[in-house]
Amino acid sequence: MKQRGKWAFGLVAAVMMFTLYGCSGGEGNKSGTGGSEGAAGNESKTASNGGEKEKVSLNFIRWSNGPALDNEEKDKVKRFNDSHPNIQVNMTMLPWDETFKKIELSLASNSPVDLFYWDVPAYAWYKKGLMQNLQPYFDRDLNMSDYDEKLFAPFKFDGQNMYVAPENYQTLVLYYNKDLFDKANVAYPTADWNWTDFLDTAKKLTIKQGDKTTQFGTTMSLGAWWGWMALSQEQGGSLTDNIHDPQKLSFNTPQTKNALQFLQDLIYKHGVAPDAAQASALGGDFMSGKIAMYVGGDWDLGTLKGTKDLHWDMTPMPKWDGQRVVPYWMGGYAMTSKTKHPDEAWEFIKWTMTDNQETLSKQQSWIPVSKSALEKANVPAWAPKGYEEARFAWKEYGTIGDIYHLRWREAQDKVIAPIDDQIFANKMTVDEGLKQMEQQVNEILAKP
Repeated sequence: MKQRGKWAFGLVAAVMMFTLYGCSGGEGNKSGTGGSEGAAGNESKTASNGGEKEKVSLNFIRWSNGPALDNEEKDKVKRFNDSHPNIQVNMTMLPWDETFKKIELSLASNSPVDLFYWDVPAYAWYKKGLMQNLQPYFDRDLNMSDYDEKLFAPFKFDGQNMYVAPENYQTLVLYYNKDLFDKANVAYPTADWNWTDFLDTAKKLTIKQGDKTTQFGTTMSLGAWWGWMALSQEQGGSLTDNIHDPQKLSFNTPQTKNALQFLQDLIYKHGVAPDAAQASALGGDFMSGKIAMYVGGDWDLGTLKGTKDLHWDMTPMPKWDGQRVVPYWMGGYAMTSKTKHPDEAWEFIKWTMTDNQETLSKQQSWIPVSKSALEKANVPAWAPKGYEEARFAWKEYGTIGDIYHLRWREAQDKVIAPIDDQIFANKMTVDEGLKQMEQQVNEILAKP
């Protein structure tokens, strides 16, 4: 799930980190070499006590995704522990903002975390040599014909080796409220829609009472950079030709201007999407029943599938002049290069990419990376009509929705998100915003 958190450090976090890990390291027997070179070629060196293997404990940190997904993650760890009597994965689940600073502090301690769930801030650790090269394990243990390797390429940070083990895919889809469409006698969205169809329909489904809008055709759910960047890419735009350590990014382009202007106009020209104050006054988002459609992550299915009073469906994102580009992301696990138990850590990682994939496909909260597991999965009973096309067709036109640079998170927090906020509050023109964004982001990326 994509997040827009801040990344910061503090003394309180350091104290908490010591509490979490200060006593856990060094317990049990050590196995493996502790280094990436030759790791896959070594047999497990799990020590024995009277002929019986002692249990190895692994510290694992990830962020919380809400009750439904958190419960699935807890169940996953439990099933692994139950099926691997000599390995105990101890999971710590934290708010996203706290997760990476806790891992950072752990890596600076004598009791480093063994495993963590990947997100872009962790790229800094790859650059510092703190992430284990997983390629030797991939080569030894995985049947790569069961995966779409070309989709994994973004995780080859050096162009050759995997540093993160993908477990699932995520993407964007168009959700819509069938009741609001039926009430207005408006045809449902289709996979052939373009953004003009989207806007025309949003106008039909926006309802005003006097000066107050009581129902909106859509929302500003594409306001994050990866949302408007998708609309730019549909026109042939691009921030960079190389997502790994780009030297310079191009924001101030005609394609990106068109994309951001289209989104800003949804609020201030067409009045079909709420500004921040109007959204707050509605008392909720799509779940309020006052929003006709929105583009959101397929991770929202975890919440939507449990709704009883909201009749909804989904379809692929609209096209721009006949061209569709949809961002995708990968969730997965990484091993720190400081782990004292690389073989056992890999055993957990491998399990998430193999044995657990069928369970993942049945749960339907995430898209599994294993093709064979996906083929075995049945469409769930709760799934709406457009489920399969919206959720799985993106592999034909998807493009990774991330950039990997040591200072990319800093650029997002200090420049991109604040300028986005000003544009969508109508306090800055799109032209001025993109000029500032290009200049300031590239100044940050150029820092040593």
